Amino acid sequence: LLSPKSINYEADRIDGGTPSLTAQDVLLAMSYAKLTKLQDNLIRLKYFGANTKSNVDIFSQILVGKYQQQFSDAGVNQIYHVSIVQVALTEFCLVPANYKASERGRAAICGFSNSTVRNHMKQHIQVVLEDLNQELDNGEDKIFTCVSKSK
Repeated sequence: LLSPKSINYEADRIDGGTPSLTAQDVLLAMSYAKLTKLQDNLIRLKYFGANTKSNVDIFSQILVGKYQQQFSDAGVNQIYHVSIVQVALTEFCLVPANYKASERGRAAICGFSNSTVRNHMKQHIQVVLEDLNQELDNGEDKIFTCVSKSK
């Protein structure tokens, strides 16, 4: 959808095919989609090249507030909160497609031991990752709804 070399809707196609979207079409749809700040940031991290280690670290510090109460209710020690969100965000937007989540890989990302990841963080990382993917799906649905209305 974001290929700048694609053809706009109004263009005449000599091959008889259907016109495809341009990056400008998608960006325009995004501006009308009424995305939440979280959805907007997740889309930028996932698709628009904002997925750098420093951005993930900064966003982890901000996003931990969203999960603070959930972690506290589950009895997760305060020292693990930021690392849980950081690992989930890293797996969300920085890992290659063939990456398989493992305790060893997660330990390498956050700097804690494998046993710490297994005993204190694993299930919470999965919950945060699922929540991030759900928010991304909701944002994508809003964008695709705007795109389909513009046709």
